[in-house]
Amino acid sequence: MALWTLHAAYDPEAHIWYALDCDVPGLVTEGETIERLRDRAAAVMPELICDNAHLIDEDRRSGPHALRLVALHESTIPVGA
Repeated sequence: MALWTLHAAYDPEAHIWYALDCDVPGLVTEGETIERLRDRAAAVMPELICDNAHLIDEDRRSGPHALRLVALHESTIPVGA
């Protein structure tokens, strides 16, 4: 199985999750929720892997494929003293 990793971050001003870094060549996407980002990334992965096969090691080109999502969300909130 080819395991691909997508690092995501949250933009609190835009209220979206976005692909910060991914080892699938050409994968750039965003979503209103982390689930939407994951689903959008998974939907375009097969086409990107096919279109960019020349950039991918031969042993990772054929499926099955899996997507690991690593998300970073940082926030600061006031806390009563």
